[in-house]
Amino acid sequence: MKRAMLLVLVTLGCLLHAASVLAAQSRAAQLYDRHCAACHGAEGDGQGPAAYLLSPKPRDFTSGTYKFRSTPSGSPPTDADLLRTVQRGIPGTPMPMWDRLSETDQVALVSYVKSFSDIFEDEDAMEPVIEITSPPAVSEASIRAGEKIYEEMKCADCHGLGGKGDGPSSPTLKDDMGRPIRPYDFTRGPGLMKGGASQQDIYRTFVTGLDGTPMPGYEDSMNEIERWQLVNYVQSLSANQGATLTATTPTLQALQAETDPSIDQDDPIWQRAPATTVPTRPLWARAAWVDAVKVQAIVGPGEIAYRFEWRDPQMDEQIVRQRQFRDAVAIQFVPEGSPGDYMGIPFIGMGDEESTVTILHWKADWEADIAGGFRVAEEQNESAINQMTAGTDLSTDRAFLAGLAAGNPLSERSRVTPVETLVAKGFGTLTSPPKAEQVVKGRGMWRDGVWTVVIHQPLDSALAPRLQQGESLPVAVAVWDGAADDRDGQKSVSQWLELVVE
Repeated sequence: MKRAMLLVLVTLGCLLHAASVLAAQSRAAQLYDRHCAACHGAEGDGQGPAAYLLSPKPRDFTSGTYKFRSTPSGSPPTDADLLRTVQRGIPGTPMPMWDRLSETDQVALVSYVKSFSDIFEDEDAMEPVIEITSPPAVSEASIRAGEKIYEEMKCADCHGLGGKGDGPSSPTLKDDMGRPIRPYDFTRGPGLMKGGASQQDIYRTFVTGLDGTPMPGYEDSMNEIERWQLVNYVQSLSANQGATLTATTPTLQALQAETDPSIDQDDPIWQRAPATTVPTRPLWARAAWVDAVKVQAIVGPGEIAYRFEWRDPQMDEQIVRQRQFRDAVAIQFVPEGSPGDYMGIPFIGMGDEESTVTILHWKADWEADIAGGFRVAEEQNESAINQMTAGTDLSTDRAFLAGLAAGNPLSERSRVTPVETLVAKGFGTLTSPPKAEQVVKGRGMWRDGVWTVVIHQPLDSALAPRLQQGESLPVAVAVWDGAADDRDGQKSVSQWLELVVE
């Protein structure tokens, strides 16, 4: 009797385990279809509908070739290797962090990705992981020794004498698919190294190489001491340079305020609002991009206001000549979304058929157009404006009043606001709602190589999020650098973030 009962329990346990595995696989397939297939393709071949917008191109999982591994060159990666890429993303590329997925979902996604290639079928034939010992102490002597190794191994041919990725071979480099590929610019900063920036991460890259690229492995051509010395030299090239970005997706904390902030970027209320550095990644690889944006948010009684700040050495506010592009910033949100529900949040690229996203897009050329047009209007309508502002707060938007005083948008070329409200439900669906719904205000200022932009959205507008204290909203940030030819889908973007009202 006991044997029969034990057999029943074992069988029941096996059935429950099998059902749990099937449920995890089904959820992984749904997560992949909603958030991964647009880039990597429904069949895992890297041919998703968004692939043409991206550089480097999405990984073709069916090829079985992976750059980031802890196994020897030419060997499949381990589950831990794939999990690390899912969790961390790949800095400087369109591949985001998925650290906010549950560990169960992350593991299930790894299993699903492996199903696209037969290289994982014979697990027993997998090469062992390359062991990495603790790094020795860094010293000036080890850095100088690493510099000599850098020269002897001809690293400068690709990465350049100063490590800027501008070596004589760099213009001709291609990946295994024949597509141009950029050698890494070590001076960009430690937080942007694709395989990881720790000493162990860089050491692992030197040993394993990056399969599918011209970067070889140095397991046989350098001994352990020499590899650590080279690590120290490479890290010295990027020490204290570039952005120090978080290893996890940050959370935005919005201040609940009793009054609405003015449109002034320097309004003292912003000193009370928490500031979060949001890492961004370029959808199209280039030598320089906006890698971080400082974001603040305030929810007042009548408006939600956002403040963005990012470094940009050149102000681009005109589109006059061919190949001339503007600077811009946008925030995208899902009005009814829940940040922790990745089955409910749509694909980050303009949403999808199941969910609409709202986008507030500030444009530097619109700002310049308004400034030019309203300067004329203010001169012509000073008396009317003074009457309107009599007895009001000095923060009143005089530019907006100039438009009213002029009786219309002042002229055919002038605008009332530099911010456009947009909605989308996937690629090719971006639309601008009717003029009556274009009620968002904004103002931008460039000074000393930094853009500061404030956007205000009335909470009673049809497209505004419904946010109360303690509630949260999924949001994402995008920024365009006109000097880098950014426009349309060529931009730097964040992952979905959680905006929480304090």
